[in-house]
Amino acid sequence: MSLINKVLNDLDQRNPTASRGNGSAVVSPPRFVWLRWVGLVLVVTLAGVSAWWLLQTGSAPKGPTEPTVAEEPVANKEPSAGKEPSAEKEPSAGEQPAAEEEPTPQPVAKKQPEIPARQPATTEEKPRGSFTKQSVELSNAELAERAWQKAKQAQQQGLFSDAAEHYQAALNAQPQQHDIRKEWAALEFGRGQATQALAVLREGLAQYPNAHSLRLLAASMLEKQAQPSLALKLLQQATPDASQLPQYYQLQAGLAQKQGQIKAMRDSYQALVDAQPDNGRWHLGLALALREQQPKQALAAFEQAAIRIEHTPTLNFIAEQIKLIRNQHATSTP
Repeated sequence: MSLINKVLNDLDQRNPTASRGNGSAVVSPPRFVWLRWVGLVLVVTLAGVSAWWLLQTGSAPKGPTEPTVAEEPVANKEPSAGKEPSAEKEPSAGEQPAAEEEPTPQPVAKKQPEIPARQPATTEEKPRGSFTKQSVELSNAELAERAWQKAKQAQQQGLFSDAAEHYQAALNAQPQQHDIRKEWAALEFGRGQATQALAVLREGLAQYPNAHSLRLLAASMLEKQAQPSLALKLLQQATPDASQLPQYYQLQAGLAQKQGQIKAMRDSYQALVDAQPDNGRWHLGLALALREQQPKQALAAFEQAAIRIEHTPTLNFIAEQIKLIRNQHATSTP
């Protein structure tokens, strides 16, 4: 029996209005009719409220629920073998079944793949085996070369004192490197230290007397210092190969000519003619050295010079000398 029927029956029992007579029903007096309608409205209202409340608060079918696994995604999970699903509870008589709500799907967290920790970058590889540290000793030639390069760099930067130290270090490693010594001497002479420059060269000559290039450079410095006599004496202390170092005999001949040392002048030009017979300058120099004491040999040297020289003023000078010698000695050339 529904709730509404119960309420109506209860009202009928409390307000009996029907009377029997002649097989027809007699209507209740009018003063009780409104109570019945008020009760009916209240019952309907209460029934609607009760039904709404049951719909809002109705629970899902009772049964064991499985915990949600957040770590691993669940896809089409099969029921365990031999385990029957639990039966849903039947609603009792007189109760209206509660509206079933669809279970809200729970979000399943996806398990992210583990990323290995980034190792700090390194620029050095681990050694694959043990190694021993060995010190490499440079040879004297390598030490000299390094010091020489440092000296040149310092000289270009105007650091002359530092350059001199590097030149000294280079010579300490290889004292036979005459080019290093000559550059050092030129550096000292160029900055006004002529005495120091000559000392550097003399030190080299003391160790290597046959270093004729050092002797030639020292003689040139002495000449520029207005000391031609010392320069000539220095050159006359050695007799290098004229074909290898013609500048040596050329300077010696010029110094001897300025000082009137005809023999030294003649010997120097003769060495040059022997070494380079095709050079007309050496024949001309020899002719000038022989002109006073040996005019016949001088005339032959002038004629050899005229054949090899193309400079017109020089040729004119040679022609005058030949004419002069012929007139003085009344001789003619064959």
